[in-house]
Amino acid sequence: MIKKIILPLLMVSLPFFVSQAEGPVFEDLGNPEKAERKSKSLKRKEPPLFQIEGDYRWLYGKGRFSGKGKSPAAGGKKTRQDEKITQETRRFRLFPVLRLTPHLLLKTALEDNRIDEGPGTSHHLFLSRAYLQYENESLKIEAGRFNYYLMDGDLLDKKMDGFRIRYGHDDEGPGRSVFFYGRTAEDRSKARKVLVLENKRTLGKWLIHSAYADFRTIHHRKETMPGLSAYHLFSGKSGERFDRQQVGDVKAAYSPNEDWTFSVDYVLSHGYHEKDHYRERAGGFVAAALYGEADPRKPGSFETWVRYYHLPSSALLAPTMDADTTFFRRMGFSGWGARVAFVPVKGIVWALEGFALKNQKSGPFTDGFHEYVLGTSVSVYF
Repeated sequence: MIKKIILPLLMVSLPFFVSQAEGPVFEDLGNPEKAERKSKSLKRKEPPLFQIEGDYRWLYGKGRFSGKGKSPAAGGKKTRQDEKITQETRRFRLFPVLRLTPHLLLKTALEDNRIDEGPGTSHHLFLSRAYLQYENESLKIEAGRFNYYLMDGDLLDKKMDGFRIRYGHDDEGPGRSVFFYGRTAEDRSKARKVLVLENKRTLGKWLIHSAYADFRTIHHRKETMPGLSAYHLFSGKSGERFDRQQVGDVKAAYSPNEDWTFSVDYVLSHGYHEKDHYRERAGGFVAAALYGEADPRKPGSFETWVRYYHLPSSALLAPTMDADTTFFRRMGFSGWGARVAFVPVKGIVWALEGFALKNQKSGPFTDGFHEYVLGTSVSVYF
């Protein structure tokens, strides 16, 4: 019986490596100082009564995944699994915006996702976002379904149903504060209640960004590896997911000029899974170096970044990565990621991205997990 429980574990783990995160529109990307200046310049212009923008992305990637699982029934013998996966996807999005009053906008998004090769399910054209946005000089309020992009997407990039209030300015007084309350936009059996608090302050060439997020399932998750408890065994770090995750993050970013940005995120997280009898308190970090900015409006512009990850699984809410962090179950992961993006002509961005990751801790039934991903994409903005 134990053998039947353990041996399929790695096959369940083997991955869906292309990120299912929403991904920000291009205005959200790049140097934080540049992003702030852009947002201020846009505020000076009154938006038209109706406008529509969009993007199209083709993505192709290959991944190699390996890991070891062991069965107590087999005397602790380790069984190795290796798998190579190819993924090819196409995504089309439209962003209609209707101005109801000078300060009130109705923002929506239509999205079509097609999977040409690899795991996952295609979703034909559907309404993926719909929310009201009120904004004046110091206050911004959003209510409805929108995307939440937090800490460069290293921790969170996901559609939410709820309301968000932002007050203040990054470069004045105590900075800009953010409050969000709602739930993840998914089936109720999987949905989580969400509370997020943020504060962002720029000090010359420095940016200090702190955040706290509390994610709690509406319904407790099932036992990860059913049947283990009958043998007085528990999945531990070999299990997956949490009923509740509480994550605190402090980012310090330094931009010596308009091209370079260096940043470090320090993360402290707590995760709990009731039926697995598992609890985790752990710290981690992400260190990054970024150069340039691939602005679709500027042909010839480019950007590149390198990141080193050392994160516990309880810190991963819904990150933006063209790699599969859920592959590591509750063992956490560490390793490198790198990306280069180039704008050959106005409105088109080509990118190449890769990751080399491994498990940070060992589970009672899992160890030696490695993930190597290399992908390329072409995005068209209009």
